[in-house]
Amino acid sequence: MVSYKGSIIALLAVLVLRVWDPWPIETIRLKYFDALLTAKEPVQSQSISIYNIDEDALAQGGQWPWPRQQLAELNRSFFEAGVGAVVYSALFPEEDRFGGDAEFAASMLQLPTFLSAVATTETDRQEGWHIGVATLGPVNENAVNYPGILPNVPVLQDAAIGTGIVNTAPEVDGLVRRVPMVVRVGEALYPALGLDVLRGLAGDPSYQVRAGESGIQAVRVPSFDTVNTDSVGRVWIDWSTRFSQEPLSGTIVFVGVTAAGVTTMVPSPQGLMFPHQIQAALLETLLNGTAPLRPDWALIAEIAFILALGVLAIALTQFFSVLWVPVGLGSMGVLTAGASVWAFFRFGLLVDAALPVFFTAIVGGVGVAQRMVVEYQQKLQIKRQFEHYLDPRQVQRLQKNPELLKLGGETRYCTFLFTDLRGFTSLSEQISPAEVTKIMNATLTVQVEEVQRAGGMVDKFIGDAAMAIFNCPLDLEDHEDRAVEAAVRIQKRIKELNETMPVEVAIGVGVNSGKAVVGNMGSDTRFDFTGIGDCVNTAARLESATKEAGVNILIGQATAEKCKYVLKSLPDIHVKGKQKPLQIYTLDQTVQDLM
Repeated sequence: MVSYKGSIIALLAVLVLRVWDPWPIETIRLKYFDALLTAKEPVQSQSISIYNIDEDALAQGGQWPWPRQQLAELNRSFFEAGVGAVVYSALFPEEDRFGGDAEFAASMLQLPTFLSAVATTETDRQEGWHIGVATLGPVNENAVNYPGILPNVPVLQDAAIGTGIVNTAPEVDGLVRRVPMVVRVGEALYPALGLDVLRGLAGDPSYQVRAGESGIQAVRVPSFDTVNTDSVGRVWIDWSTRFSQEPLSGTIVFVGVTAAGVTTMVPSPQGLMFPHQIQAALLETLLNGTAPLRPDWALIAEIAFILALGVLAIALTQFFSVLWVPVGLGSMGVLTAGASVWAFFRFGLLVDAALPVFFTAIVGGVGVAQRMVVEYQQKLQIKRQFEHYLDPRQVQRLQKNPELLKLGGETRYCTFLFTDLRGFTSLSEQISPAEVTKIMNATLTVQVEEVQRAGGMVDKFIGDAAMAIFNCPLDLEDHEDRAVEAAVRIQKRIKELNETMPVEVAIGVGVNSGKAVVGNMGSDTRFDFTGIGDCVNTAARLESATKEAGVNILIGQATAEKCKYVLKSLPDIHVKGKQKPLQIYTLDQTVQDLM
């Protein structure tokens, strides 16, 4: 088995990326959702049709905007065709210069007509029209907020059966996939056009919005089913419906201008669309109750997928042949994507499979690469270590069979000493990197010299920290005393060193004794002589606790019991990894001065 450190780091990195969710990651997820949303079998709408004011219409009726009298004639033609209602995506914020507002308003009384309005940042006007709304929870705090609104002229506003906001909410890549069901302007809430058409056709005087601690949760017109939303009140659009381009009897007709240069098109998963087409798709989604759902638990599920698949990928690269890794990763990817697709088409749930599969491939790729590098380093290390001591044929044998090199050690009673340079991070901010390096090298040199002087062995450096072992690998009498002596001498040397350094430093020292396994420890490719065990961990915890205890040296109970020096008992402390408190000791300053 090879080291899986790199794979673990890769897995943690992709988990952080998913939680952080920067725009490239979000874009990948949204593109996957696009593939799901556009994969549904297209169906023809029986409730909604489209009327496009295109170049031909402008050639016959004149340039846009048309006089309101002309729009009144258009309404009457819809009425004669048996249309159920008409929805205008165009705005009428100013009075008609030809005086046709009254006639247009009269036609609205003959045929139920809905108008559009825009919430905007370009005006601070907050007065619009009144629509009844019942709220439950902190809706206003979570709704999309705009400083102003651009409504229609009052005579048309009063004649319309309803009016809704046509604002969309593009995603990070500029595509419109979700539409806010409500927006806040000042202290007033205004419904989306599709939502208000639903309310008006049902004859309900109001609509309802519910919010919780996580934000807006749902909207509802009493005569229809509840529509779940995201935390800011947005609803995913079902793009599978196709609309007739001719006003059909009994349908709701959406009117919009499609002539070139008049209306700005909106990017969507279906390509560029006109605003009235977006609103028609929204209303169809609400009518049919087919809005895709992105549940609150989706993020947790996706993170769990990434974690589980990542662990499986690591296991795959550890225990199976490299040739089987692509097969295993591919199988996991197919199963994950299959589950996501099934959840969407069966329940309308949007659960991302693209990122879990992509991240699993990354983790697996890192594992394979690491395995290949480790195997190469292993052979190289064996050659370097043994080529001068063994017959070349034996070295080649070891390279081919690294398992012949056994790792392990013996159980031995030792004293362990841990040191750490206090405030290293803040120290690095105060002085230059060159000075930091000088101080760090000087302090580590002092520690090595005093440990070796006392008969101990400096096992390793861990950044600005060091670990030393006494009574190993050679027997050392009174190793508890020697370790304490080394701790005291280190403190004295550091005090002297401070007189020559640009800043004052301090060293925390933890000393503890006990049985530990000592010997060659590590991986199959890299190992060194060290010790492991509970007493080792305790020594490290004691060093970490020196600052809290207000001393530079902390000594554990096992060391104190065999130490010849007079020690000062301190209040028991609790350390990480220990259920029971630890009895700790230190040396009185007077005793330190005498040593």
